[in-house]
Amino acid sequence: MTSQAKRVNAKPSLKIGIVGGGFSGVALAATLCRLADQPVMIHLFEKTGCFAAGEAYGTPFPFHLLNVRAKDMSAFEEDPLHFLHWLTANQAAQAMLDPDISPSEQFVPRVLYHHYLQDVLAEISGAAQATITLVLESAEVIDIERTSHAAILTLADQRQIQVNQVVLALGNHAPSAFPFPVSPQVQTIPNSWDYTALSAIPKTATVLIVGTGLSMVDAVLTLHHQQHQGLVYAVSRHGLLPLPHTEGCVPFDLTALPTPSDLLAFSRFVRTQSQLHMKAGGDWRSVVSALRWHLPALWQQASVTSKKRFLRHLLSYWNIHRHRIHAKLAALLSHLRAIKQLKIMSGRVKRVVNRTVEIQLRHAHDSLHMEVDWLVNCMGPPLKLSAMQQPLVQALLQRGLATPDDLEMGFAVSAVGALKSREGDVSDWLYTLGPPVKGTFWECSAVPDIRKQSLQLARHLCRHE
Repeated sequence: MTSQAKRVNAKPSLKIGIVGGGFSGVALAATLCRLADQPVMIHLFEKTGCFAAGEAYGTPFPFHLLNVRAKDMSAFEEDPLHFLHWLTANQAAQAMLDPDISPSEQFVPRVLYHHYLQDVLAEISGAAQATITLVLESAEVIDIERTSHAAILTLADQRQIQVNQVVLALGNHAPSAFPFPVSPQVQTIPNSWDYTALSAIPKTATVLIVGTGLSMVDAVLTLHHQQHQGLVYAVSRHGLLPLPHTEGCVPFDLTALPTPSDLLAFSRFVRTQSQLHMKAGGDWRSVVSALRWHLPALWQQASVTSKKRFLRHLLSYWNIHRHRIHAKLAALLSHLRAIKQLKIMSGRVKRVVNRTVEIQLRHAHDSLHMEVDWLVNCMGPPLKLSAMQQPLVQALLQRGLATPDDLEMGFAVSAVGALKSREGDVSDWLYTLGPPVKGTFWECSAVPDIRKQSLQLARHLCRHE
């Protein structure tokens, strides 16, 4: 299905295909439209047909909140208050806000952000620029080839579309498959973002959630709002939960401090500065928020060995401090644990036989055996590019148009996001942004990070003839 948003009066000199219609794709398309000073045609592909949503903003439930304050959620790096202005001008949005808290400081429902991104797309369509064409393609791109004069995108319906430049705005991939055998007697939900499947869980069922991060929080919230009465267990290697945001943190000033020299020094630096800042009346959250902007440069300088050590020993701890949740959500988790409806465990699932799950608890010799009715996958996206079963990713790797980064977490790319081939050549027509560059830049999945990448990449693309 194709939807043409606007036609050009002149033949476009630049045709760009953006694969992925979630935040990354929408932000890039919108930024390109703002910057373009030549006739441009943009094909925006989204296999689900639901544009401006992605996994993060596709939830239909108002109790799933953003994990970043509204003041930091603009889609545009050069227009940082764009979302806040939209929020305060939208009457329907106003009805979903807390009247006692400034809109800029609120963690608004994610469904509201989906509506915002839809309006960003509509803004492109209605802009008074006769040089821009936006074509929305409800189709999956399964392969890309390069000829002497164009890039050819093959769709799942076997149509082929020619463009000059291609950007992979793939977002987060579906969770990894369970790494243990599961018997058919247990109902499984392979992806916790499948809200229809979650709604089918009986209220009295015993549920085991594999993973204790942000996806687990969403799943527990969904069950809670369905008046779930059965026991809910959640297990992960460390059993750590996302920490809560807090209000009114004293800012942390980095200007007079030396930059850590490596990732191990960075972790010590964060811990030391947090302790000092807290003694001075501050909060560790301010330290993490300030230092996270320095991590990408440090990450790129670090050795592969140092990065692997960070991933093995520090990743879980960094994630719970860096990717925080609203305080009221943390309070709900604490309440559910206090009344014994939610139990968090540290360990790993070894197998599921009949309805019995065997869990090897951390720091314990014996395994725990427990009966469950449902198993929910909240393990997060795979950390290995080769494990991503998306046909396009596999096709690019097989063709040699793309190659994994040194950690094999995503694509090997240049500073601007140009993919490197199997031979190490930097592409002048194939790019990516967002989660696929995590192995190279690390901090790349939050809205403030992606919009920076969008602006940088849009400026680069607009220079192409």
